[in-house]
Amino acid sequence: MRTILTIARLVCRESLRGQILYAMLVFLAVYLGFCVYISTLSLGEVARVIQNSGMLGMTLVGLAGTILFGLYALYQERERNELYVLLSRIPRGSYLLGRFLGAGAILALCALLMGTGIFLLTWIIGQTVAPALFFAAYLTILEFGLLMAIGFLFYTMGLSFTLNAFLVLGVFIVGHSFDEAIESFIALGEFGSPLHLRLVKVLSYVLPNFDMFDFRLAIVHAMEIPAGQAAMATLYGLSYLAAVLALTVMVMNRKDI
Repeated sequence: MRTILTIARLVCRESLRGQILYAMLVFLAVYLGFCVYISTLSLGEVARVIQNSGMLGMTLVGLAGTILFGLYALYQERERNELYVLLSRIPRGSYLLGRFLGAGAILALCALLMGTGIFLLTWIIGQTVAPALFFAAYLTILEFGLLMAIGFLFYTMGLSFTLNAFLVLGVFIVGHSFDEAIESFIALGEFGSPLHLRLVKVLSYVLPNFDMFDFRLAIVHAMEIPAGQAAMATLYGLSYLAAVLALTVMVMNRKDI
């Protein structure tokens, strides 16, 4: 455990000193300015516009953080031939878990900064206090932490960075399409294919269903979020994350370096 935490701390230190983080902070500042500009074009719905655009910004930050802080840094270390030196001194599983924790911490930092910025804009400009935005930031961390773990799994399979990034984006898109696909098949009734409906349902259990983390409408419309649904989203995310990380470590331990 000490090795994992040491690697995570080194990853955080490296990321905090890197240019990618500064670029991300510039993006956050520009995007918050964009939210302010968009809110001036709304007709009496300033707070909702800021919250809607802000949560979209959290998604963009999550995707960027997953690919840049998670995957890109991982591949860069291998290209600099640092990976072989590290794996000769520490267990492979500890290396991957430490890498994941460090990158996840930076992702969490960026998501919380975006959530805090949107909260302040909603409060100051929209005259609305929306603490649920921090819950949205928490769900962003959970969702994209899971997506990052899937990217780590693809990495252990020997995929290139470009292919890995495209697959991660594909998993993200598909993971947000299951509920709509199932509803569409059900709406077709007798004209729909029962076989295709069963196939989509099976895939929704095998692949990550990111719609579990989508509470955007409830947050924007200041609706009460059922504690049971929030707990279920947390349990689903953590259970799936643990399974993916366990599989990642297992594949890494059997891989020839």
